[in-house]
Amino acid sequence: MEIRTVALIGLGALGITFGQRLNACLPRGNFLVIADKTRADRYRRTGVRANGELCDFVYADPAEGKPVDLVIVATKSLALESAMDQMAAFVGPDTVLLSLINGITSEEILETRWPGQALLCVALKTDATRVGQDVTFTAPGVLQIGERDGSASPRLAAVETLLHKARIACEVYPDMVYRQWNKLMVNVGLNQVTAVYDVPYGGVYAPGEAHQVMLAAMREVVAVSQKAGVCLRPDAPEQWIDATAGTFDPEAMPSMRQDTLAHRLTEKELFSGTICRLGRQYGVPTPVNDRLYNELCRIEQSWQ
Repeated sequence: MEIRTVALIGLGALGITFGQRLNACLPRGNFLVIADKTRADRYRRTGVRANGELCDFVYADPAEGKPVDLVIVATKSLALESAMDQMAAFVGPDTVLLSLINGITSEEILETRWPGQALLCVALKTDATRVGQDVTFTAPGVLQIGERDGSASPRLAAVETLLHKARIACEVYPDMVYRQWNKLMVNVGLNQVTAVYDVPYGGVYAPGEAHQVMLAAMREVVAVSQKAGVCLRPDAPEQWIDATAGTFDPEAMPSMRQDTLAHRLTEKELFSGTICRLGRQYGVPTPVNDRLYNELCRIEQSWQ
């Protein structure tokens, strides 16, 4: 199996960061960005740039789509249902789906319409920041991918080959459910606390209240994971902090703080919303995430 044709939906920070390299490695017309005419005209008018370089994307109207080998979903979670309608014509029975959306639920949602067609994916190690349609980053990111059952399938190998061809760092793992939960732990702490405390990366790595709240929120994810059968390591929060200290620009920020600064609705439902819901289901107290969720609700309501 070989991935020859790719369609991307969602030109946010991750979509542009990874889309730029995929577009450059495929023949023109084999990499498409799904966008209706109004949106495509705006992209052409304003330009889409990654680290100052213009991305010469080919835009494809949802109504004129044909099945491709791979569809990459890089929208916000709030737009996933709409995205599925727009990408439907690009998905055939053998199309592989790859979601860059945070959290642990997007693949399940995609598979309500296209059963068995989604690989599991986690996007890591990027500090991409988007202003308008311009993205800047110093860390180009890594994609971890795998089958839900841990198997080494031909389609998994084909996607890995494509990503390496595009010079996108790719790691294949048989334990992707665990890795998605580990990323959820990071998002629950890092993304939410930078947004609520209005600080960049440096503000949560430095000793202080924000740092302690970040750790406490992550520890609640660990506790819930034990009941969910995923079983993150008890010291997973500290391990992550030790491994990443100094790797991010201290003045840069994750996506949720970018959203609050731009007055965009956040992905709180993916993070504290998920942990609070599962906490109630399994009887695990989640007071820190309850507070973060309520604070994010208050911040969003303050814009209205």
